[in-house]
Amino acid sequence: MDLKILETAITELAQDQKDTNRELVELARQVKETGEKVDAFSEKLTNHKVTLPAPDTGPITRQNAEFFQKVTDILAAQPKNVIHQRRFLLFPADNTDYYYRIIFGRLFGWAVLFLVCTYLFSLGQQYIEKSTAASNRRYNYETYQDAWNGLDSLLGPSGRKKMQEAMQKAVRNQ
Repeated sequence: MDLKILETAITELAQDQKDTNRELVELARQVKETGEKVDAFSEKLTNHKVTLPAPDTGPITRQNAEFFQKVTDILAAQPKNVIHQRRFLLFPADNTDYYYRIIFGRLFGWAVLFLVCTYLFSLGQQYIEKSTAASNRRYNYETYQDAWNGLDSLLGPSGRKKMQEAMQKAVRNQ
């Protein structure tokens, strides 16, 4: 009995081994077919070139233009802050250091020239005033001298004595 059971068990194991081998061969064949399909698909994928049509950006561009126009209209319609600046600038706003250097570098020379001209003008004015006063004194002296000589010739020696006394009295009263 032992032998029979052993023989039956070995037969079953051999049969199972054959079935497993057949299944393995079938599985290997299926794996090979699947690998060939994957390779074929991969080859088709690498050879396949997709060309997309050029995108039509016209509608988007029109929408953007309409949007920007609306925004521009809204901004244009809003009240604006107007800032009035009233400034007195000696020099332009840009390159001020250059202008200051030029002006103040020459300002000293111009100031000295202005002072010299003012001084000379003042001296000339004083000279004109003094010469006018001297001229007026000379004119008055000559007028008085002519009047004195005219009286002297009209009055004679007695009048001359009275004129001398009047002259001395005038000199003392000064």
